Amino acid sequence: MSFDDLLSRAAELRRAGVRGRYAPSPTGPLHPGNLRTALVAWLQARLEGGAFVLRMEDLDRPRVVEGSADQILDDLRWLGLDWDEGPDVGGPLGPYEQSARDELYAEALDRLDRAGLVFPCYCSRKDIAEAASAPHGRSPVYPGTCRELTPAERERVRAEKNGKTPSWRFRVHPGLVTVDDRVAGPFRQDLDEDVGDFVVRRADELFAYQLAVVVDDLLMGITDVVRGADLLESTPRQVALFEALGAQPPRYWHVPMMRDASGEHMSKRDGSQGLAELRAEGLDAPTVVGRLAASIGLVDAADPVTPARLLQALDTTAFLDRLRRENGRSTASSMRE
Repeated sequence: MSFDDLLSRAAELRRAGVRGRYAPSPTGPLHPGNLRTALVAWLQARLEGGAFVLRMEDLDRPRVVEGSADQILDDLRWLGLDWDEGPDVGGPLGPYEQSARDELYAEALDRLDRAGLVFPCYCSRKDIAEAASAPHGRSPVYPGTCRELTPAERERVRAEKNGKTPSWRFRVHPGLVTVDDRVAGPFRQDLDEDVGDFVVRRADELFAYQLAVVVDDLLMGITDVVRGADLLESTPRQVALFEALGAQPPRYWHVPMMRDASGEHMSKRDGSQGLAELRAEGLDAPTVVGRLAASIGLVDAADPVTPARLLQALDTTAFLDRLRRENGRSTASSMRE
């Protein structure tokens, strides 16, 4: 289907009811933190009588690990989770792998370009670091070097850069963008001061996560996004893109990150223990689910339980209250650190 056809169908499904999603990256096995987020996302959609969508975020091809996508599907099913739409079951708004959606991202970028909301940028990371007046957070704020270049100036810069392929950046504007997160509460960010014009297509011609995730959630009719709190900081950028595409953002539920025995956030890159290791230790699915649920405060004790039994034991109000309570404990712990 075309961009507009998907947009129309997605709007219909969105009006019909809640649509949640889980969107793992097939860059290795899921660790318990990933699995816990999948469980919470599944519960949120099912508690509200909604559809649950599984999307494989294999956008960054060089980082994809062969066989990882199939392993992720197997692991989620082993836990007792199911989905109504996904790469293995199909659905009305596919494809459900980002690697097969480049044409949709290109169409979105073209629409933003026609509206004057994006521009080509020839700066390297070193250029930005040297030009930015003051670093903010983990990386310097983009200083707007290529923002107002005329076509002739762009050609001159391109020649100076030996024909470098540009990235494409989204033009941000001064003013606060507010995310009314269901779990974490209000989060505000001034994109102009804190981020600067951000990349939506990289210089290697891969589409950036920020654009792809917005296009996917928009064209899949997603009403609710449940994911880790580490992604809250990037959410105002996504809200700005939704609005630029003339769409209402979904509701966001950013849940606390899971920590390992040393107190560090779990990460695939750090080699956090995967489900295969837990299964090798002899743990069955209800035992793993019970531990995951207890670790985020959905149950009081880490007794074995299936996702279906959890669904029967919770309602939407209790579910949200428990997540907010756990978020408060997590935030207090982080502040002490």
